[in-house]
Amino acid sequence: MSKILSKSALIAVNRIGDIIIPHSNEFPSFSEAGGIEHIDDIMSYTPPGDVKDLNMVLSILAYCPGFVLNILVKQMLSSNKKTGPLSPILRQLDIGLRGIVFTCYYSGKTGSSYKGKNPLDIIGYKITRLED
Repeated sequence: MSKILSKSALIAVNRIGDIIIPHSNEFPSFSEAGGIEHIDDIMSYTPPGDVKDLNMVLSILAYCPGFVLNILVKQMLSSNKKTGPLSPILRQLDIGLRGIVFTCYYSGKTGSSYKGKNPLDIIGYKITRLED
């Protein structure tokens, strides 16, 4: 589990992650890949106030029905084309949550119980270091 995010916050990240990255062909869903096990590595430099706010928002979202989360994710994505009073908040949520989800998924690290191919291997991405 995480030392940074609460249990309910992790549930929300998994649920939202599965909406953003569902299972598709040979690609595992966000929760199947299990990269969330490494979320503390990603969030270790996050300011404490931001962590507190994120925990609060995600803990609320953890108890929302699936259809509400689907609507929220769609609204977050379309907020870039809108100028309503909630658009800036939805854009911030979109950037923050997508950042967490995609970083966990494409970090090259999967969960301890995941036995499939790593998403980076599926897309054929290899990190190489140039020698000095």
